[in-house]
Formats: sequence, C-alpha cells, structure tokens
Amino acid sequence: MIEGALFFHYRTGNTFLHKTPSWLKVLLIPILAILSFQLPTNIALIVWLAVLILAKFLRFTFREIINDLKPTFFYFILLYNTSLVYNISAWNEAANGQVITWEEFVQLFYFAPNYALLFVHMGLSLSITSLFYRTTSNIQFRQGFATIESCITRKETTQFADTLGMTLTFIPRIVTYWQRIDTAWRARNGKNSLRKLTTLTPRLFSVSLNDAYEKARAIENRKV
Repeated sequence: MIEGALFFHYRTGNTFLHKTPSWLKVLLIPILAILSFQLPTNIALIVWLAVLILAKFLRFTFREIINDLKPTFFYFILLYNTSLVYNISAWNEAANGQVITWEEFVQLFYFAPNYALLFVHMGLSLSITSLFYRTTSNIQFRQGFATIESCITRKETTQFADTLGMTLTFIPRIVTYWQRIDTAWRARNGKNSLRKLTTLTPRLFSVSLNDAYEKARAIENRKV
C-alpha cells in the first residue's frame, strides 16, 4: 500500500468504535474537535496521550498514527519558521549595525510558548478525528449524514447528506493522489524543489477535479 493512502483512511475492524452508530460519530467529530481547544493544556496533553493509547488498543499501527499527525508537525514547523523570521527581522531593526551577542543569538531561536501549546491542542483534535475516520467507511459517513438530515427535514431525499458525505470523504483521497504523483516524481529521480511544486500541484488539481466529476456523475446516474 502507498504510504500516503494510510492518511485518514478507513480500517476494517470489529471494535466498539466500528460498531458505534455512524450518525453519532458524525456529531461527535466537530464537538470533540472543538472541545480539544477548550481544555487546559496540561489536561489536553493527558487526554492526547490517552487517545494515542486507545489508537494502539484499536490495533492502529505506529505508522498510521504518525501519518495522521503529519499536518500538525508541518504546522508546527511553519509556526517556528515564522517566529524565527520575525525574531530576526525585529533584531535587525533594533540592532542598527551592532554585533550580535550570544544572548541575542540564542533569543533569535526562541519559540513562543503559545505556539507549543497550540501544537498540543491541534494534535489532540487531529488524533480524535483520526479515530473516527479510521473506524467509519465512506458509506457509513454518508448514511450518518443522511440519518441526521432525515431527522431534521423529515424527508426521504438527502441531497445535503450526499454532498457533505462526498466532501468529507474526499480529504484522504486528495492525500492519496498527492502521494501517488509524488512517488512517480521520485521514481523519475525528481528532487524536492520549487519545480516539484509547480509541476505536481496542477496535476493534483486535475486528478482531484476529475475524480470529483466522475463521482458526481455516478451519484446523478443512481438517482435516475
């Protein structure tokens, strides 16, 4: 299996989360994700550890857990680099040509504690979301949305559920597409560079839009 395909993809199983009604999981995903940012950081860190232990109890591999947390790591790196650029810029404005001291040099690499705290909350939110994604298939997501929509509208047709279900389940597919074209790029001795982004990004949009179009046509054909 391609590594990228592991990101947020359904994993077959017979655990209690697999058996949880899909409509309930659909409701819990946004609620728990929001609550993750409301907890005190020390509590969030403990809960995050408990969620990771639960993931191992559900027989998710370490590789799967790390893959699902990659967006958090990337965001952390982005925040740190932004903080570093800001510190250097602020020092240049205040230095007026003076030689930098050792204390000032160390201070340039100082990372705001608030960013690290945000990293904990983001990691917890993403790990919780990952548990639901990995224990809920695309069909179950759609059924969960349809159940909720039917209860609200009292109608048999669930157009909103069809659209939302397709959108939600499309997220891991985009990552899969990127991994495939990235693997093809590296197989041709392609390097990580700006040229890689400018070459592969249009291809990613093309493949994703084509897949979305084909799925939309399939849904319309089933309604006929």
